[in-house]
Amino acid sequence: MGFGTDKSYKIYDGSGNIGSLSKNFDGSQFPLTQRSYSAALKGGTSYETFFISDDHPIRVITMPVLSRSKLTNLVQVGTSLKVVVDTLNNLQIILLTAVPAVLLLTALIGRFIARRALQPVAKITQTAKDIGSGANLSQRIPVPKVKDEIGQLALTFNSMMDRLESSFTQMRQFSSDASHELRTPLTVLKGQSELALGKERKSEEYQEVISSNLEEVQYMSKVLEDLFLLSKSDENQIALDLELVDLKSLIEEVCKHAEIIASEKHIKIAIAYIEEVGVYGDPVRLRQMIWNVVVNGIKYTQPNGEVKISVQNKRDTVLIVVQDNGIGISEEDLPLVFNRFYRVDKARSRQEGGTGLGLSICKYIVGAHKGSIKIESKLGKGTKFKITLPKSAVSNQQKTG
Repeated sequence: MGFGTDKSYKIYDGSGNIGSLSKNFDGSQFPLTQRSYSAALKGGTSYETFFISDDHPIRVITMPVLSRSKLTNLVQVGTSLKVVVDTLNNLQIILLTAVPAVLLLTALIGRFIARRALQPVAKITQTAKDIGSGANLSQRIPVPKVKDEIGQLALTFNSMMDRLESSFTQMRQFSSDASHELRTPLTVLKGQSELALGKERKSEEYQEVISSNLEEVQYMSKVLEDLFLLSKSDENQIALDLELVDLKSLIEEVCKHAEIIASEKHIKIAIAYIEEVGVYGDPVRLRQMIWNVVVNGIKYTQPNGEVKISVQNKRDTVLIVVQDNGIGISEEDLPLVFNRFYRVDKARSRQEGGTGLGLSICKYIVGAHKGSIKIESKLGKGTKFKITLPKSAVSNQQKTG
């Protein structure tokens, strides 16, 4: 029996002479070495490797057979390792060729997947660049169907752009309205001053021009003061000095001062119903808010009309109602009354010194106190403002601004 994948054997006597061996086997292929024989004399098993040729190794085990601690025989069994070597060589070839190919294929697939996964991020980056270069705030990023992290990023970016576009639109409108409001008194000041300096005039005429100019300056000062207040409110920079406010005393004081303005138009200021109640808030801002609403009612109420005020103590809130029987507001105008510089009757409000910012300020003050303000009106029948304020103190953020 020759080598291949089969095993071969040799049996030696105790002196190391061959007793028998596999058929068709050359005993010189793996001889009994002195190391193996010495180990066998001591009862030890040894392992050795021999080479029939450069690429044909044979693994040999030499085992002793002892009788009463005396070596009687040795058994050598050898097996070819050529299959193992060939397998290892083939595996080496596979590793040297397949692994680089797999790595290259993996890199290409990974690059493709990464580019596809990062495509929405690239779109976000490009959209941001386009907006930055062209100021086109209407651009939006397509939101992927899969709501993963990239989808959430796109939604967040689009939401941010919605707020930015709304803010820029408000700023443009605000700037346009402010310039329009200030252009009229400046034109009046310029015209009257040029007219007064055109020729020699009497002192009474100069006084009349100066008085008129002073009214325009006061109007512009009021506009700028209100604009400054609203700009600070937009940035939450207005600090509220909170304390327990007696609403009854505050409203009675406002009504007392409002009667002076109302009496000029023969309008009655009536306290219909008022309860003893207190709220935590800023007394200066609350007075400003109630004053603006009451004065607004006086402006848009005809002579011999009436403005009524009532205060009701609810469970956790206070309801303030200011109602007039004036010209009223159409349904189309109702959603716009709290917009800055918006006036239902522009001519009437301008003649009476209104800036168109009073109700915007009211809305901010009510919101700063965590309350709400609603309006009900019918054209030709009057308007009703309902202001709800919580009794508890507002948050620390509102305290410090």
